[in-house]
Amino acid sequence: MPPPPPSYLLVGPPDLLHDMTLDFLDVGWEVAVAGWRAVVTAAPADAAAPAPGWPTEVTLMGVRHGGHAAACAEHLSAQA
Repeated sequence: MPPPPPSYLLVGPPDLLHDMTLDFLDVGWEVAVAGWRAVVTAAPADAAAPAPGWPTEVTLMGVRHGGHAAACAEHLSAQA
């Protein structure tokens, strides 16, 4: 059984996160953005792929493996 897809918890400028959303949606990844926070979850086929490189203006706050919805509930509702 393949590993569950990773969900990357990100913080960065909203306009940059929005632009990244379009790129990841184009390749079939799940993305959710709320203000300065975003969750990017790999497609199941990419679960074992190396982590993407993030722009310098974006900070990786953590990686979760419990599914996109759980990562969104944790990260997007967190206080800044």
